[in-house]
Formats: sequence, C-alpha cells, structure tokens
Amino acid sequence: MNKIQEIILSYATAINPTEDQKNIAEQRLSVCMGCEHWKQNPERCGLCGCLTSGKVFSPKGADACPEKKWPI
Repeated sequence: MNKIQEIILSYATAINPTEDQKNIAEQRLSVCMGCEHWKQNPERCGLCGCLTSGKVFSPKGADACPEKKWPI
C-alpha cells in the first residue's frame, strides 16, 4: 500500500469508524500525544508529517507509526 492509499483509507475510516476502530484510534492517539515527535499545532507527527486525526485510523496497523510505538 502506498502513502496516498493509506491516507485515503485512513480518512475514509475516520468518517464512520466502528467501535473497535474508535478504540484503536484512541489508544494510538494517546501514544502519539506522549511521543517526543508529536507536534501540537496542528496535531501531527513530526517524523512523517501526517495529521494524527487521520493517521490513527491507518489500515497499516502498528507499522504505520514511524517509530513503531503503536501496540496495535
């Protein structure tokens, strides 16, 4: 999956997530907010540049985090 596909699928999921997807996104966002690379304005990853509002819904799973910090 290329980066464009990942972004499109992430935001498509963010529009209408299942309960499981919401829970996973909340866990991932919690990890992001505690990361030294997280930028607050706008909320984004300082390494890959992705906005965390969509990134946390990535279909790539834990591998979507450039630092491999996401547990799921």
